[in-house]
Amino acid sequence: MNINVNMVMLLPLFFAVIPAILAIYLAHKQKRSKLIAGLATFFLGFFTWVGGWILLGIMNFMEPKKEFSE
Repeated sequence: MNINVNMVMLLPLFFAVIPAILAIYLAHKQKRSKLIAGLATFFLGFFTWVGGWILLGIMNFMEPKKEFSE
């Protein structure tokens, strides 16, 4: 597969930015930390390419946090 120089700029977008935005949205729905979810997914996706998508899949199967009532 030939990777054009113009396509190299799209790789971080697909492997880091898009999963990070989806992780922030999912963290908001699950009442988790949006900052930590976004940063962890971004850096995993940026440095390992597939890691951001894997973390997003794992987050999708996690139970939402329950609020403690006293």
